[in-house]
Amino acid sequence: MKALVPSLLIAGALHGGELVTEPFQPRSEAEGKTLFTELASERTGVVTTNRYDDPRMWAERHSEYNVGAIGTGVAVGDFDGDGRPDLFVVSKIESGRLFRNLGEWKFEDVTAVAGVEDGSGEWKQGASFVDVDNDGLLDLYVCRFGAPNQLYMNQGDGTFRDEAKERGLAVVDSSGGASFADYDRDGWLDVFIQTNLLDAVASIEGQRDFLFRNNGDGTFRDVTEAAGILEQATQGHSATWWDQNEDGWLDLYIANDFAPPDFLYRNNKDGTFSNAIDHALPHTPFSSMGSDIGDLNKDGHIDLFVADMAGTDHEFTQRGIADTRAMLDPAQNERLDAAVQIHLNSLYLNTGTDRSMEAAHLAGLPGTNWTWSPRFEDLNSDGLLDLFVTNGMDREHNNLDFIVKKLRAVNVFGRIRITKISPVLAQANLAYVNRGELVFEEVGAEWGLDKVGVSFGSALGDFDGDGDLDIVFTNYEEGATILRNDSRSGNNVIIELKGTASNRFGLGARVEATTKSGLQVRQLISTRGYLSTSEPVVHFGFGTEETIDSLRIVWPSGREQVLKDLSTGQRYKVTEPDTDGLVEISPEEETRPQFVEVTEAMGLGVTQREEVLEGTVSQPLLHRRFNRRGPGLAVGDLDGDGMDEIVKGATAVDGPKIFKRAGEAYQMLNTGALGKAPSINDGPPLIFDANGDGANDLLFTAGGAALPAEEPEYESRLWLSDGRGGFSRAPEGFLPSLPISVGAAVAADFDRDGRLDLFLGGRLFPGYYPEPAYSALLLQEKGRMKDATNGFAPDLAEVGLVTSALATDVDGDGWIDLVVALEWGGVRFFRNVAGGSLEDVSEDWGFDTTGPGMWKSIVAADFNQDGRMDYALGNQGMNTFYSATREHPMKLFVNDFSGSGEPQLVLSYNVEGVLYPVASRGELASKIPAVMKRFPSNDAFSAATLGEILGEEALADAEVYEAGELRSGVLLSQPTGGFVFKPLPRLAQISPTQGMAAADFDGDGKSDLLLVNNDYSSIPAQGRFDSGLGCLLYGNGAGDFEVASIEESGWLVTGNPKALALVDFNGDARPDAVVSRNNQSMMAFGNLAQEGMRSIAVRLRGKGGNPDGIGARVALVSGEDVVQLSEVQAGGGFASQSTATLFFSVPSEPMDSLELRVRWASGESAEVELNEKSGYVEISE
Repeated sequence: MKALVPSLLIAGALHGGELVTEPFQPRSEAEGKTLFTELASERTGVVTTNRYDDPRMWAERHSEYNVGAIGTGVAVGDFDGDGRPDLFVVSKIESGRLFRNLGEWKFEDVTAVAGVEDGSGEWKQGASFVDVDNDGLLDLYVCRFGAPNQLYMNQGDGTFRDEAKERGLAVVDSSGGASFADYDRDGWLDVFIQTNLLDAVASIEGQRDFLFRNNGDGTFRDVTEAAGILEQATQGHSATWWDQNEDGWLDLYIANDFAPPDFLYRNNKDGTFSNAIDHALPHTPFSSMGSDIGDLNKDGHIDLFVADMAGTDHEFTQRGIADTRAMLDPAQNERLDAAVQIHLNSLYLNTGTDRSMEAAHLAGLPGTNWTWSPRFEDLNSDGLLDLFVTNGMDREHNNLDFIVKKLRAVNVFGRIRITKISPVLAQANLAYVNRGELVFEEVGAEWGLDKVGVSFGSALGDFDGDGDLDIVFTNYEEGATILRNDSRSGNNVIIELKGTASNRFGLGARVEATTKSGLQVRQLISTRGYLSTSEPVVHFGFGTEETIDSLRIVWPSGREQVLKDLSTGQRYKVTEPDTDGLVEISPEEETRPQFVEVTEAMGLGVTQREEVLEGTVSQPLLHRRFNRRGPGLAVGDLDGDGMDEIVKGATAVDGPKIFKRAGEAYQMLNTGALGKAPSINDGPPLIFDANGDGANDLLFTAGGAALPAEEPEYESRLWLSDGRGGFSRAPEGFLPSLPISVGAAVAADFDRDGRLDLFLGGRLFPGYYPEPAYSALLLQEKGRMKDATNGFAPDLAEVGLVTSALATDVDGDGWIDLVVALEWGGVRFFRNVAGGSLEDVSEDWGFDTTGPGMWKSIVAADFNQDGRMDYALGNQGMNTFYSATREHPMKLFVNDFSGSGEPQLVLSYNVEGVLYPVASRGELASKIPAVMKRFPSNDAFSAATLGEILGEEALADAEVYEAGELRSGVLLSQPTGGFVFKPLPRLAQISPTQGMAAADFDGDGKSDLLLVNNDYSSIPAQGRFDSGLGCLLYGNGAGDFEVASIEESGWLVTGNPKALALVDFNGDARPDAVVSRNNQSMMAFGNLAQEGMRSIAVRLRGKGGNPDGIGARVALVSGEDVVQLSEVQAGGGFASQSTATLFFSVPSEPMDSLELRVRWASGESAEVELNEKSGYVEISE
């Protein structure tokens, strides 16, 4: 939503700049079937060894070595200006080696003659080719441990001179990598130097990092403190420049190992930085390693990937990291103001705002083993960025058996000896091809990138000039590996930049290439991955595209340059134009979002506080918590004035709240006894006429699992209205005694007697999860509500764990049916048989196509515009710790595996038909002691299946609950009758969907979907499901949806949102929205009117005990065509009730015979002509 600065723009040709074009060399000849070919050192002349035989590594520097200063990097760059990228390879204790590229895959070792030999024996780590003095020559910076870093200045004659001391960069510390960028945009490269553990005795936490500013002449001064770099000691592994909020100023992500959290230094544009990680990102890895940037989903935004040590398979995960996860702080997930640490990789999707989503699970990248250097480039030249990662470690230091063995040693020397004789953790490097839509597939073996060993820093460059990128990386106790890219297809372009006002090599520039296939974006950052720098150029792969329609360069200086109609298959050298040739381009108009946040303006920024302790009734191995599901929301007219109030459910700390419109905002009413806090948290609230007097009453259900089952605190509370805004508690006996922890509450006239009935869906039976909770259907009789479940709907009584329900006419026969969503179950359709009973016909009508899942919410609309209602369903999503498919569902086993007389809950997941436990050995053994006896070795446990751990007989005797469909989606009505499930777009699966709402939000006549997501209820060992920011999906009228960007939608909901309800804040006949968040303030969003459409809001006035016409169906009809269809419903979504007002949109131009057709819940019908009406339309029964 940012407008571009209109100054300093270049259009069309270069206008003073220079463009040099060079064709690529012929493609390399493939020597095998793989995409990459490893070239032997005898062939290339790149001979290194990288020995690790310094005695100090196993004596006085052992901790510093194996915890921090282990890796080595590599640098790629054309230091001699002959057009071929050269290579500097770091060795740990030997001298790094400088290799000059002679062409034809021959390199010459020029280390000695170039003056960069270092025979000191000091430990070396990272290396950077970088032009610090803007003379057009690449200099070389080498980071060392406990010795002065070296800055080799390029003399222009093939030699270098170390001038680190004179230029202010002779840092003596545990320097790992140096990340160069022009953070203050003065045209000179500055540098961030990351450190690790220097002295384990003096500071086990590590060291403080450094920031040096270039003085404008290639010398540097330390601005660490002045720039706001934190004093906190850390053990860092990578520092990546990344414009996270896309304001044109580079921010900086710092990846730290172990407990010190990562930092995201937000560039304040004044030479200072602020750590914004808790604001910008939902969570971070726990042991952050290397990191890299790239636009992975081709949305025009640069994303960031940060690696951890999480495994790709069950066995490696269980050997170490699973036990560590189990020891996380139980209260971690409640830290609302913090980006908590999770033992997984993180993939941050840039949204064009100052907040990012996280999508590692969704992309298939939650674990890549003990990863050092992740690198994104288009390796197969198809236009999508692929991923290559290096893996392995000198020892498996986090292996639980290994740790226990060391702890049993009598002294530190014994622990070192055990470490020294332990095997190396040799792992395969991995490669992932990008299939689009954030789908990555591992192809390391297929591409020839699966070398097994311990590999560290990696870099890329076009060593043979054929346009594709080759790879080089360093290895533990062996020489560097060089891999030639032998791709036979796909067109490429390489852009080499020459800055004038900007730094000489254009580091930090943003380059956008547009072809008929769409937009690709790169940002030129040379320090990427781990301890390494790649060739300072921009590479694009274009598949079969032969022409770049537009190439846009945003230089670090702020100047913008656009080149047109460039051929692919070329290397372009582009010079930044001077100001003499600048042509002003009109700025892009600022995007007008669909929604704008109006929380404070509406007076709705109110928080329902939670108790400090969550307090779920204990069950052995329970994997989640059940309190803090709310607060719920209900919108309705409580005082009969025609304006909706907003009701917010209670917590055990704060009572329920009622907000009434007063002028331009809402005021919180003093509700007296009604507003008293209950003993436990509320479930869903509901507004409906409970006693048939024509005035809306207010029901508060109870929720959660803070108390044992069937305690009286679980009874619902009904407050009867006097019709003028006053409420009194319903007399005793009005509601039957039903101490239920409620997951869903909906009202409708199921028996067509003119009075509203009530369904209460049981969420759980506290202390007995996942046994089915009792659900009840209450029919309204004179003076009371009667539990009619056994006679009217016996299959509902123990239908399952109800999370949402909807009273809706599924089959269109005029009788209100019931749809319920279940956890560890499906979505069930109970058909109303002429007001006599509700019968489960789910299979007959295709509702079984949803499959068993972790369903959470339901809303209705006619998404495919066939004149019948469809149903959108919220689910767990595809971006959490839980993984399942219909073929391989996850399973929950409930049995007394321990023989203690109390059942345990064992959660498992399915890998190609084989079940494994989610919990670690320690977690299982804490409740099932036989596990430890059966598996005294954690390594043996890690390799065992669930059947081997618990016994196949015990599993066969257990109650089993399954979930195989985790995607949110829609049940679409079919031309032949019935429904078929269809998943929502992939990005909508980024987090568990909670609140949902359906309406035509953009006024195009087609129903859209609005979602809020995230769920903090899991135990910390399974992470925190916090990756989403909400989602607006535009419907196309055929049952398909397109995810709107946050810039386009304006819909950005942070934290732990729950209920979502529609309401018209300003009377413009358009649906606005209000969102509740657990232990956080509500959020309110106004819907901005779009041009060319007129909005119509329909308010029904029903008879007698149904004042809002609940259950009525309204069709907007032109001729005989149903343009839009909607129903009046009370309750739905996730603990939500939207306004009873229905919203429609039609074109501003007159339409023939436009009318509203109403079918009331009673079965009666009415027609109302609209003609050119807009705004509010009231229809009475």
